[in-house]
Amino acid sequence: MIDILIFFIGASLLLYMLLGGSDFGAGILELLPAGRLRQAQKSVINRAMGPVWEANHMWLILIVVILFMGFPVIFTTLMISLHVPMLALLVGIVLRGTAFTFRHYDAVQDGRSQKIYTLLFGLSSLWSALWLGIIAASLNRGIIDPGSREVWAAYFAPWWGVYPLSVGVFVACIFAFLASIYLIGETDDLPLQRRFRRHAAFFNGLVILGGGVVFAASLTERTSLPARFLQSPLALVVVALATLWLVVLWVFIARERPMITRIVASGQVALILLGWYVLYAPNALITTVGPLSFYDLAAPPATLRQLVLALGVGSLFIFPSLYFLFRIFKLQDNPR
Repeated sequence: MIDILIFFIGASLLLYMLLGGSDFGAGILELLPAGRLRQAQKSVINRAMGPVWEANHMWLILIVVILFMGFPVIFTTLMISLHVPMLALLVGIVLRGTAFTFRHYDAVQDGRSQKIYTLLFGLSSLWSALWLGIIAASLNRGIIDPGSREVWAAYFAPWWGVYPLSVGVFVACIFAFLASIYLIGETDDLPLQRRFRRHAAFFNGLVILGGGVVFAASLTERTSLPARFLQSPLALVVVALATLWLVVLWVFIARERPMITRIVASGQVALILLGWYVLYAPNALITTVGPLSFYDLAAPPATLRQLVLALGVGSLFIFPSLYFLFRIFKLQDNPR
């Protein structure tokens, strides 16, 4: 049952990265100068995000519910020690959704208010992506101190530092890269397609550079990433595959195969998450008193059974509903 719950957490995290992450990335793209293509880009982003911009957070909520019910000690430690970045993330998500909604339904579509909503949408998307990366980097630093009574050590030290910030920037670059890849296939406008390809190439370079910076920044940590990877050859192989996957990705981009390109890009993100899992599994957190393992801190079997049953039944409704949602929106875009 624990393995099933870990699978659901991993699958939810992957789907949130691929769907919610690309939406964050679309907001980041809107911060870049677009000139005469700005309105066309805005229309494409609005149409692409339409089916999922709110539904994406379901995956994040699912992770929270699984941790709350299935691993209460891990949930409590995580939410208390990292409540500052969690609050910052929630503020960004709410502000971003509000700005996107107001922009879409504003009666004046070419006034000053549109510029304000678009700016807020872009900045809050970047803000949220940064904090997601900071939270992810803070989980296994070994700085979280559940018993600390000092404000700095208990609530700020776990997420403060060069390494978490570098991971935040890295995640933001991944999201912008994903959005660029996805948006290529959302329009038939050739100038706009070329623009998204340029963005994909630009953020692809930033992802590679950002990955190097993350490794370098980890040297300031108690245990660096290079040291961890040397202890886990499988994780090293997975990250190497994710790097080589870029070659396959750009082959399909050059051949103008948008659907296959999306699948390949999604596979690369999956490989990155798999490498992270292999590196730290089965630990959810590493604290000053030792690792917090999913297997050691699970809820009673009766609770786990009910949770697994609820997830299994819910899956029968979630995935068909999402397919129906996508199908309806795509039929609206192309009635034929």
